[in-house]
Amino acid sequence: MSFLKPKVYVPPAPPPPPPPAQANEEDTVKAAALSEEAIKKARKRKGAGSTIVAGSGMAGGGTTPTSTGGTPTLLG
Repeated sequence: MSFLKPKVYVPPAPPPPPPPAQANEEDTVKAAALSEEAIKKARKRKGAGSTIVAGSGMAGGGTTPTSTGGTPTLLG
């Protein structure tokens, strides 16, 4: 029943990719040093940004125009 099947050209499979290059010890040491440095920078940034100060005007014992940014609000 080959007359019922349309003739379709199937391209050949592409060649396999080349094997990955082997890393020598110098590259491994350099990569480890760079990753440690990146982790330290990320921790510094996270530590500085993760602190949320809620109610900073309450720490002074009350709300004054200087502690709330200079503009009085409806809440006082």
